Amino acid sequence: MSKTTLLYEPAGPKATRRNEIYTWTGRLLIVSLTGAIALRLAERGQFDAVHWAVFSKLTVWKFLFIGLLGTLKAAALSTIFSLVLAFPIAFGRLSENFWFKKSAEMYISLFRAIPLLLLILFMTVLLPVFGFAWPGLAFLVIAMTLHHSALTAEIVRSGILSLERGQREAALSIGMNTLQAMSFIILPQALKRMMPTLIGQFLSVVQDTSLGYIIPYNELLRSSQLITSYAPETLLSSAFISTMLYGIVSAALLYLQRSLKFRTIIT
Repeated sequence: MSKTTLLYEPAGPKATRRNEIYTWTGRLLIVSLTGAIALRLAERGQFDAVHWAVFSKLTVWKFLFIGLLGTLKAAALSTIFSLVLAFPIAFGRLSENFWFKKSAEMYISLFRAIPLLLLILFMTVLLPVFGFAWPGLAFLVIAMTLHHSALTAEIVRSGILSLERGQREAALSIGMNTLQAMSFIILPQALKRMMPTLIGQFLSVVQDTSLGYIIPYNELLRSSQLITSYAPETLLSSAFISTMLYGIVSAALLYLQRSLKFRTIIT
């Protein structure tokens, strides 16, 4: 077994026991709260068949899954484009060139400061004025790319800075130039360390796609709202089912994040 990385140091016995106590306490509170809410809803008749009958239709589930696919599509495109932008922005942030560094800092500060909801609205209103009659997906992806590339750039920068300075110096000492050292020595190691955090960032992107309902873009939340407008009695049941679908995606990503983090610890 090789050395533990600096990013993820395994907890000791006391910390492990303390984390287990916190975990089980949190689970107990969640179960208790969920039970109390379920009991209150049952008293108000929210579990009566009339509120759930619409979900016995296959077409309704197909409509929800189309919305879920729209969510995943927007999230995947936004993540890819965010990564493409994040690396040069992070390199600019690390650059010794004054203008590159200041430009990257301004980009990160600007798009981290603007609320994503306002950015989506801004893109949806502004771009058509200049003749860009694109579908809602494009406006959502552009806004989310600008916002999340700024966040991802900081993750990339932190991952690079987490490596020991001697890595770069050793690469330069054997005849590599700066680009080669970054491409073949620093980035492969930094990517391994930052991967769990990048998975967590993708989870944030998935959750932020729900803001696409204001465009409108047919993602999962909007699909749920349309079902509610068709059958108003399904307000809570539609919200519950869409939440469960979001939860399944989130649980899968969290499992992947935990697996990658564990591998980072032991390698």
